Amino acid sequence: MQSISRRKFVALTATGIAAAPLASMARSIGGAVTAQDVVDRIKMNIGVEWKTETVDTFKVGDPSTNVTGIATTALATLSVLERAVKAGANLIITSEPTFFSRADSSTPPVRRGFGPAGAAPAPETPPPADPVFSAKDDFIRKHKLVVFRLSDHWRLRTPDPFAQGLAETLGWSKAAAGDPGHISISEMSLDALVAHVKRSLNARGGMRIVGDPKQRINKVAFLPGSTPIQASIATLPGVDTIVAGEVREWETVEYVRDTVALGGKKSLILVGRVVSEDPGMQVCAQWLKKIVPEVASIWVSAGDPYWRPTA
Repeated sequence: MQSISRRKFVALTATGIAAAPLASMARSIGGAVTAQDVVDRIKMNIGVEWKTETVDTFKVGDPSTNVTGIATTALATLSVLERAVKAGANLIITSEPTFFSRADSSTPPVRRGFGPAGAAPAPETPPPADPVFSAKDDFIRKHKLVVFRLSDHWRLRTPDPFAQGLAETLGWSKAAAGDPGHISISEMSLDALVAHVKRSLNARGGMRIVGDPKQRINKVAFLPGSTPIQASIATLPGVDTIVAGEVREWETVEYVRDTVALGGKKSLILVGRVVSEDPGMQVCAQWLKKIVPEVASIWVSAGDPYWRPTA
């Protein structure tokens, strides 16, 4: 096969999934690296101290597997895994759990039984096998994929890569040069801003907005992922609106609604947790190109899981 330059290789993969399989392309520019090698480089270059208690671990697959390509994503859905396989990537780096819970086990979570009042809880009973868990695990193992979660440490980086990704996707990179989490934009109505966010993030149905559509917006804050009310309370006074992933409805949503009822010109734009984190994992793919140049790194969007009825 004709060898290609590293510069050309990066150009081919910069915009998404390259047409040629990543595995064959990777062999032309570097030697083999294992999934463990990649994670070791992540730990050395992440810029924050690596925690002993963390969700950022291998979830399934053999860490000694030679990597043919890396796919980053906010959520390793079955569709994402299928697209990664078609692209030739076998190391999946995801922000959120692959198996539907924090435990990230390839079997359903164990439910603790309840005994009589005052008695000790009944022993944990293993649930029966679940066809969805099993099918996803079978797909991963069939294609010899390795899944690593990168969440705790990725969001601790400075500047915040999730806020950086949102700013870049919304076309506000220059405004975000200082602090990508708090930016000033050309003034527009909340209604116009929501339309811009929806179009830029390709949001289908997960968006929810609190506030007056006619409110004038100049200062915007990003709170991607899942946001506790403490962060919203600290952030809202200094901005016109917050673009967030997800919040508890009875916390931040009602706090902003009561703020508006009291005459405050504030608003909240919720785009969904996965949609809010997806651009940050695109930033991750770009970063991995620099620290693991031997193989290609691509971003595979998890997309908006929701849709809205037309009637």
